Amino acid sequence: MRTPRFLFALALAPLLAGAPGAPASAQEMAQGEANITARADVRMALESGPATNGAKLSLIGGMVGGRLGAVRRCYRDRTEEDPAVQGRLRLVVELEPGGGTVEVTRDELNDRPLLRCVMRELRRAELGAVRPPGTAFVVLTFANTAAEGVDRMRERRAVEDAAPVERDAEGRPSATGSTEARHVRFQVVGAVDAPDAQVQAVHRVVRGLIPTLLDCRRRASRRYSPNGRIEVDLRVARSGRARARSRRSSVRDARGPRCVVRALQRQRFDGAAAGRTKVFIEFDDRQTEPSATPEEGAGGEEGAGAPGAASPEPSPAPGEEPAGASE
Repeated sequence: MRTPRFLFALALAPLLAGAPGAPASAQEMAQGEANITARADVRMALESGPATNGAKLSLIGGMVGGRLGAVRRCYRDRTEEDPAVQGRLRLVVELEPGGGTVEVTRDELNDRPLLRCVMRELRRAELGAVRPPGTAFVVLTFANTAAEGVDRMRERRAVEDAAPVERDAEGRPSATGSTEARHVRFQVVGAVDAPDAQVQAVHRVVRGLIPTLLDCRRRASRRYSPNGRIEVDLRVARSGRARARSRRSSVRDARGPRCVVRALQRQRFDGAAAGRTKVFIEFDDRQTEPSATPEEGAGGEEGAGAPGAASPEPSPAPGEEPAGASE
């Protein structure tokens, strides 16, 4: 008689909403100012293998599911460093006398640090509590809102590499962009009479950083509202290496500006970007969930004016210290 196959889907996020291991930002909502921008989620699906009925599969699911809190922490910590990581991990669990094994059958994550952490935690599952024999196939799906827009951005780059550039009355070129929900807006401003190609080259890099900028906004929202604007002086050498310095910021938590500066300095620019530009990053504290797909626009975007434009720059928050020098 063929063993029936059962499929279970366990949503990890609801199970851990009140867990002690939940992110600090999720536990600091009492004041209404901690906004999570990049929401990470891990889901598990189980399917029975040979000699495994529904009751035994449920026991295996309980043992493996007991490690999901630790798996989620692995993912949360990894997306702190790289918010674009997502994918699926396919595993097989084999019950054996005295214990069991957990092995990878297909790795669609392609992220070694995350894989090591996840496998270390799953192999701590108390499989010896379930009588062998038995086999279960496990699929873990890792997803976060910052990573979901990466593919869409890459598709759009093919037709949007040349961002529209406008010039102010003094001849400064500028190009702007934002996420669709405008949680992050940015503007690149060149020097007087700088070529359009320089602004466009820097704009391409900043646009590609949208998932990271959303993560910077999340970091800035852990204790306070992330609302504010960051002004960065960017200097790109002909080698493509960049030096960035935050000149002023109205974002209350200094982790936001530091994150932005680090992100810009880690990038390699093409030769057209060589020289000095200013990059303005603006975070919005609205509560709705953001999209990571950039929406292009010409100069004159609200709250992102170039230096000397009609709209005044936001004043630093009371007691605010400068965001700091190059990281």
